[in-house]
Amino acid sequence: ATCKRPIMASGEQGPSPGSITAIQVLASYAPAELVLRHAADRHPAPPSAPEREDFEGAVGFVDVSGFTALSERLQKDFGNKGSEKLNQYINSYLTRLIDGVSHHGGDVIKFAGDALQVVWRERGGRTGTRGVGESGGGSGGGSNGGG
Repeated sequence: ATCKRPIMASGEQGPSPGSITAIQVLASYAPAELVLRHAADRHPAPPSAPEREDFEGAVGFVDVSGFTALSERLQKDFGNKGSEKLNQYINSYLTRLIDGVSHHGGDVIKFAGDALQVVWRERGGRTGTRGVGESGGGSGGGSNGGG
């Protein structure tokens, strides 16, 4: 059976099934808000230059408590199979955690082993997106850490 290419909203043919587009590669490394902004363009593509976005929000660092102890216990109880069990447990846990963060408007911006860094952006008043090096002449303060 042959797979047909999807037709985009613009009427153009989309990528062939199974191919990886630049925006899909971006999606595996960048926060969802950035990916969605670029994917919504008429010709989706990753950013061509560095960008900076100032916004109000909250950042959280989530670490799995007891990860090392669990790892050692599974290794002791199951030998080499312990690492497979640990992988299953941590993947299941992180999937549920990420789903919860997304459900509540958060975005995972970094993974570090058994830890996540998450940001929740203030949705009411964006202060703007601009290229790095451009001056930010708008109102709304910056991200200088002040409050």
